[in-house]
Amino acid sequence: MIRKLQETDRLKVLEYLYQRPSLNIFIIGDIEAFGFEKEYQILYGEFSQDNKYLSVLLFYRDNTVFYSHIDHFNLDWLSIIKQHKFNMFCGKKTLMDRIYPYLSEFKYEEMFFAECKELKTDNNTNNKVIKKLSTKEEAALLYDFLKDISEFNIDKQEKQYFIDGMMNGLSMGVTYYIEENGSIISTAATTAETTINAMVIGVATIKKARNKGLASKIMIHLIKEYLTKGKYLCLFYDNPAAGVIYKRLGFKEIDMWVMANKR
Repeated sequence: MIRKLQETDRLKVLEYLYQRPSLNIFIIGDIEAFGFEKEYQILYGEFSQDNKYLSVLLFYRDNTVFYSHIDHFNLDWLSIIKQHKFNMFCGKKTLMDRIYPYLSEFKYEEMFFAECKELKTDNNTNNKVIKKLSTKEEAALLYDFLKDISEFNIDKQEKQYFIDGMMNGLSMGVTYYIEENGSIISTAATTAETTINAMVIGVATIKKARNKGLASKIMIHLIKEYLTKGKYLCLFYDNPAAGVIYKRLGFKEIDMWVMANKR
């Protein structure tokens, strides 16, 4: 049986998801931050005959996340998926391999999923000042910075939509950046923060400022901040060079993640 979830399902669904907290960080973070009554967030659960969870599906704005402990995908999910509009569908690779044949309009991108529970090194000699994003003006600067980095596809979003999303997301994580001459040159952020972890996103540096330790400086700052709070960080990456840096800082691969983006 598949049905829409509501507030009375909170404890049981979180109990299910927290069995693999890193892989479920997006779903857990959105439940803890926004609950079940927001118009931009809808959750569904699939149950066995003895009323135990088999899988969970989250629709959050333009994004969709699917999870199942047993790598199970019931084709009955397709009728629900077709009812919603979204630009990204993601999940762990073993699940997405089952779902992707039904997402013909989407481009499949595999990534390594890693987590960091201990900082291995804080060796960084760059003396640039790290700033924390907190205003709409800073969010506008970030948009201008990211739109010039093709991997982020920010230019597909309207600037005001991006700014509003950044302001709404301040309760779910933090964004740090380094600027030079009034423009952002490097950044990294967290989102989907839960009671035990958070997801690192948006790690980027403009081409002319790369290989100077800027992103590493911000990452070290983030890792220290979260470890101090008794939490750890997760991230996914597909760039081997970035992977070397993340592993040097203390990240360890735990699974493969897939993001299917609309073409």
